[in-house]
Amino acid sequence: MRQGYPKKARIVILADALGRTKFLSASQYRLRCLEERRQGFAPVAALSIPLRRLAPPDGCCRYYRCYVRRLSDLRKEPLMNLMQTAVLEILRRHHLDKSFNTATEFHLRIENPPFMPLVIERQGNVISVAHYGELNGDAIRDPELTFTWPTFEPLSITQDPVGRYAEIHTMVGDRPAIHMALMRELRMFANLWARNLMAQGFGQAGVTVSSLTHPLPSSGSQ
Repeated sequence: MRQGYPKKARIVILADALGRTKFLSASQYRLRCLEERRQGFAPVAALSIPLRRLAPPDGCCRYYRCYVRRLSDLRKEPLMNLMQTAVLEILRRHHLDKSFNTATEFHLRIENPPFMPLVIERQGNVISVAHYGELNGDAIRDPELTFTWPTFEPLSITQDPVGRYAEIHTMVGDRPAIHMALMRELRMFANLWARNLMAQGFGQAGVTVSSLTHPLPSSGSQ
């Protein structure tokens, strides 16, 4: 009986805050994951590559370039993440999804007791989703996430009660860099928060809405 061989290799792509990349097989990464983390490298993608593409010395690099081009191809509509889906569903209930996507300034406040009011804003290509409360008479954000428009990739997080503010895009010396660990954290947090918003009824009837930028039904609620 002829010995069977795998037709594909599992490759893990790692990157650090300086934008450097590494390619490891999945088995290598399992053995070296702690060491790579100490060196500042974190996984950004895992790919199954046909073995015939690994023959040239730059096979992995060529396949990675192909992978990046596929993600950035504007002709292909990317899949929506959970926060994007939740925000658009909330806006659609109030017939404001088209206004949100076309306006350079947008504001919507949703009150849904006993939960903290939710505010969805857009300023140019930056989206803000925040719960607003009060502390000693001052408005606080707990939390606020900002995203890029229209992809809803996270940009920053603010948590006023604990004095936290962090941005994904940073500078290392005089070079721009991306905080990969924070990006993964905010993506996971945004997905969890989006599930909570829908479970808490922010996308359902019975909430009270108001806007500083767009007209709403006279009752102010849907």
